[in-house]
This record gives sequence, structure tokens and C-alpha cells, in this order.
Amino acid sequence: MLSTYVRLVALAAFSIFLNACGGDTSTVFNGTSSTAAQAERGPEYSDVDRPEPGLQGQIPLANQLSGDAAKGYRKGLKLVGQNTILDRGANFSMAWIGDCAYVTTTSPGQIFGPLASPYADAKFNPLNGMAVIDASDPANPKLVQILQSPAMLAPHESLQANEARKIIVAARGGGTAFDVYDASDCKNPKLSASINVGIGITLPELPIISEILSGIPGGLNAIDVGLPFMGHALCLSHDGKTAFATSSASTNAVINIDDIKKPYLMHLFAPAGHDCGLNPDDDRLYLAQFGFVALGVGLPNGPAVGQNGMGIYDISSIKNRSVGTSPFLFSTAPPQISFLPWTNVLIGEAPTAGSHTARWFKNKGRTYLYSSDEWPTAGVCPWAFGRIIDITDETKPRIVSNIKLEVNELDNCLETELDVANYSAHYVGFDNANEATMLFTTHYTGGLRVWDIHDPEHPKEIAYWHPVPNTKTPTVPLSEFFGSSGDRWDAVPTYVRYRPETGHIWIASYSAGFQILAFTPSAGPTVPKPTGR
Repeated sequence: MLSTYVRLVALAAFSIFLNACGGDTSTVFNGTSSTAAQAERGPEYSDVDRPEPGLQGQIPLANQLSGDAAKGYRKGLKLVGQNTILDRGANFSMAWIGDCAYVTTTSPGQIFGPLASPYADAKFNPLNGMAVIDASDPANPKLVQILQSPAMLAPHESLQANEARKIIVAARGGGTAFDVYDASDCKNPKLSASINVGIGITLPELPIISEILSGIPGGLNAIDVGLPFMGHALCLSHDGKTAFATSSASTNAVINIDDIKKPYLMHLFAPAGHDCGLNPDDDRLYLAQFGFVALGVGLPNGPAVGQNGMGIYDISSIKNRSVGTSPFLFSTAPPQISFLPWTNVLIGEAPTAGSHTARWFKNKGRTYLYSSDEWPTAGVCPWAFGRIIDITDETKPRIVSNIKLEVNELDNCLETELDVANYSAHYVGFDNANEATMLFTTHYTGGLRVWDIHDPEHPKEIAYWHPVPNTKTPTVPLSEFFGSSGDRWDAVPTYVRYRPETGHIWIASYSAGFQILAFTPSAGPTVPKPTGR
């Protein structure tokens, strides 16, 4: 009886909340715009800088407690437009096609269950899933709808889109689902197919608290765990025909999407990658091998125990389909061209940090990768940072520079540990990957950072952005250790889009949602000029 009552109260609360926000349970929001900040343009919309008060990248605890940090910090960037996505929070990944942005959610609750989440269970909250945003008016981006499907409910870092084929893909974080959307109409994507990669299992309810959780829709038994594939991140070929889904702790999945209505699994192979990238010809896979987890024991081409690094693989046979589907799906890794190792502790990172990001770019005829390590929680100083790797000779990759903030320095740990924040590096973007002069990096609490890389061996930071946190987002217990403090600072975790025709920069942050930024004069004279096309 109590369970039924709790369910009814919860569903009524959701209904009231959605009606107040202008939404409904169909998850189509009729162009709902952002909050009062959209109507009352604050100082973050001006050219006036608000410099960081402490170390480079830092949100000092004293400034958090005084309320100063809640006003955000910025240099060389201003806000053009914003949509807080109905104040849902937990915004974590972003992809794009044309004038449309796609933002998905993650939260501790998708890993640790309802007690750690603002949502009882991902599939029972209509705010969770892939938000579709129409950004054709940069000053007033509009939420069109929120789409839910097996993978999009909890895609973690796997959300990717392909402009050429107008498709969106994702894998279920920790699970087995893989979804493909047809985004021919970018504002109205349609689920084209959803398949399972590997074997999904459902965790049993915890006996001690099962009665407590029985009043919460879904309970703990809604958590899906995949074997031997556990979705985590993903990279999509430039031709949009092959997805490489990583799982950090087990195997990588190669998924054929020649026919978007009939995707299928081609291979599962080790060593596990945290995330990955490809070159424009789609014949090289750059695999960020998280050595701390991917021990490679008994598996082909596994890195040394505890060894982080970047693997370069020849995937020509996968691209041209000269290699068929593995008979038992398990296969050896593609031919390895080289492996560049580094040991996180020896380079000045915490023992938990591991290789995370791999993205290709060129500059003045030379070929590079941006790679960062990651461990996304507070309390693990010194936090992970990034690096630029010259792969012009792909058999001999070499690190030419580090992308490191002062908060990433071992010598500053005593100061930064007090902040209860997360300064790890995360994702990346470029002004033009084929001739990159600007590098955009995201660092959770450290915000968005912009680097002049006209000379990749001597990167120079020219701008940064700490969003004004959105205090209307749900409070997540211990959220400082993962995403956002809600009222004191916000985390920027997503990939970054630069639009050369407008000079605008797209990001999404945990509580403040989708944001469009522009350079201001204080970023200096080296920023690219909008093409106007």
C-alpha cells in the first residue's frame, strides 16, 4: 500500500514539475527556451572579463563559500545564447548536425542507483535522454524534444553524430544497447535501429533496502550491465559507416552501419580503450588505452599491466570490408602500428588517472593527436592533463607538448584538494582539424579552455569559460565528486564545436545546459575570424 502511494506521489510530482516547466510526458517541448537568464541578459553576455581568482583553472573553496564563484569566471569569451534544458542537470555529452545540437545526460545514479541520482530511474524520468536543440537562432536556442531509447537513456560518453550521413549513434553506458537515429531532419531524429552488443544482465535488488526502494519506480533492478561488452564511449568513422564502441574494462565493439536500419556487430577485440578517434581516411584507429583498467591479461596486444598510452591501429580491412564478421565475434585487434606508453604517476598524475581522449588534427603539414588522461572525481590530485602527440611518422609517435593547467600541478595539490572539485581534463575541439590553430579543451570544474596552437610545440592559453551554475538543477548527493556542485560551480565535460561561419563555440555543462559562446577582444589577435559563409 505504501509503495503504491509513493509511486502516485512521485508521478504526480513529475507531472506538476513538467507542467510548470511547459513540458509534458510526451517529451516534446514546443520550442521551450531557456530560463530567466535568457530574458535578463547578465554580465556574462558582455565583453567584460571576470578573471579566475586563484590558480589557473581553479575555483577556490573560499570563493565558493562566499558566493563569488556562483557568478562564473571568464576571459576572452562571452555568452551568446543558452538553454538550460528545463533545468534537468546531469548534461554530459554533446553532438551536432547543422543547426541542431544533441545533449545527453549522465549522473552517479546511472552507476550507483536511485539513491545517488536526482532521478528515481533513468527510464522513468521524461527529462532524461537526448535533448534536441534548435540553435538556428544563436541568441535563443530552443529545446525541441527529449528522446528516450535503450542507449540514449544512459549513453555516458558515447554520443556521436555524422554530418555526411545525418545519423546519430550511441551505446548504453555500462550496458549492451546500441542505437542509430536517422537525423535527415535534424530537429526531428527518428530511431532507425536498436541492437544489443554482447549479453545484458540485470542486477538483483538489494535485500536490505528492497522495501525502501520498492516505492521508487524501477528500483535498483533496472540497472543493466553488459558482458563481455560494457558501453562507455565511441568514435564514428567520417563516412558514417562504422562505429567503434569502447568499454574501458573489457572489449571494443566494431559495429557495421552500412544500412542504418540493420546495424550489426562485426568484432569484439581487446585491449580495451577508454575512448578513440580516427583519421579522415578512416583507415587508422587511435585507441586511448586505459592501462589502469585494461590490463590485457591473456588478450592479444594488451598493454603492460598498469600501462597507459596511445595505440595506433591499421583498420584498412575494416573500412573496405575485406575482413568479414568474426565467426565467434571475438577477434584479435587490428594490426598495431605503434604504441606510445606513459605511466601516470611518473608524469605527475594520480595513480587512478588513465588514457582517455584521442583526436586527430593537422598543422602546417604535420599530423598530430590531442590526447588527455582522465579520472573524473574530486580527491585524486594531481589531476589528469592532456598532451599533443606528433604522429607524422606514425611508427614513432612522440609527445611534443603538454596541455596542463596550474591546478594539474603536483606542487599545488595541497591548495586544490581543499576545493572539493574535479580538475581533470576531459574532451576537446578544434577550429579546423585539417589546419588547426585553436584547441578547445574541457576540464570539468576547470571549465572550457582555449589554446593557441599555431605552434603545437608551444601552446598558449588565450581564453577560458566557467559557466554560471544553474541553482535550479536537482541536487545530487556527493555531486562535487562527479559533476557539479549546483550552486557553487558548474562542470564542462563535453566535446566542443567551433562554427567557422559565425565564430561561435558550442558546449554543454552539467547544470547550465547548452551554451553558445563567442570570442571577445581580450582573447587576442590570433583567434580565427568568422568566414560569414
